[in-house]
Amino acid sequence: MIRFPNIRFPVVTQGGEAAWCKPALIPDGSVMAKDWLLDPSSLTAKLKTCCQRFQVQLLGQREAPLLTDEKPWLGQQSSCIVREVILWCDDQPWVFARSVFPFSALAQQQLRLEDLGDKPLGEHLFKQPDLSRSAVEVSSFGPTTKVGQLHQQLGYPATTLWGRRSRFTAAGQHVLVAEVFIGASPLAQELPDD
Repeated sequence: MIRFPNIRFPVVTQGGEAAWCKPALIPDGSVMAKDWLLDPSSLTAKLKTCCQRFQVQLLGQREAPLLTDEKPWLGQQSSCIVREVILWCDDQPWVFARSVFPFSALAQQQLRLEDLGDKPLGEHLFKQPDLSRSAVEVSSFGPTTKVGQLHQQLGYPATTLWGRRSRFTAAGQHVLVAEVFIGASPLAQELPDD
């Protein structure tokens, strides 16, 4: 069993570090970036095909202020539930994920989000019979952003990282999920260092 590094939660504590926009921002010629960032299927399922051992490191799940750039997706509530994880493939970090959802989603019996623990949220959401998903937004993350610093803390060189986010809706509830490709992920390794 891998011994996960100790990561301070929450990793993302302020808005404004990501410039979320339509996927037209993805670098021209990067087939790999488009393949990972625009894939409409479950990221968890895709990661599991890339490795022998898939694990979820739960960094934390608790009430936190809703960031300014998250409010258009979830309404004007002042706080919500924030869940941050690192997805590991064959003992290497591949994805940092931040999920944000209202208290009403936590209480929704169909979703059972309070029982997730170290189970993957994405896999759970894709099992919902009434699941719908918004269009994907993408953003780059420089070395000085919180996610860029996390990537370096995990032992990888400073580089620009790419991520995506979209809003999932099931059981009448919204869950905003942002996923940034870090560490040993092919997307983080493909992009040139800054």
